[in-house]
Amino acid sequence: MEANRTDDARQLPNLRRIVTGHDEQGRSIVLIDGPCHYHVNIGGRGFNVQDIWEHESVPTVIEASEPDPTEGPVDFAIPDTGVRIRISDIPPTPPGAEPFMHRTQSVDYFHVLEGEVTMLLDDEEHRVVLRKGDTLVQRATNHAWHNHTDRHCRVLIVMVAGRVSDTLEQVIGPVPPWDPHRGSRR
Repeated sequence: MEANRTDDARQLPNLRRIVTGHDEQGRSIVLIDGPCHYHVNIGGRGFNVQDIWEHESVPTVIEASEPDPTEGPVDFAIPDTGVRIRISDIPPTPPGAEPFMHRTQSVDYFHVLEGEVTMLLDDEEHRVVLRKGDTLVQRATNHAWHNHTDRHCRVLIVMVAGRVSDTLEQVIGPVPPWDPHRGSRR
């Protein structure tokens, strides 16, 4: 869903995305040079998303050109054997808001580009404050994001499809599909 961005989100610019390919003679060309699709207020929680690219599987078959996999509504299902690259803007957490605990069947590389955000884990004593320049490797752990500041935090996320091992699943239970509309699972 694309909508008007909040004043705070306007301070975090829409990203320019350049995607290369090949013409009929095999020469290098630019297929896309323009802004990413900007999705705001995802799940009614104020999160903003700009998907950069996605591959359904790895290794990726590279064609001369391909349709933009980020067109259409924002997708939260991680490709079963692929990768998704996304920029997310995490809004300030409203006072008294319940954390949205969730886990995904993926390894996520989470890099803070602007601002600050706190990662909450199952054990409330283990909170990790991430600031500009910090990188987190999230390995299917149950977590939530809490922004204690008054500004959006912009992050780059590379989500690589994964599968929780049978041994780990016996301990943590099955991992349901990620759904931003579902309530807290703390």
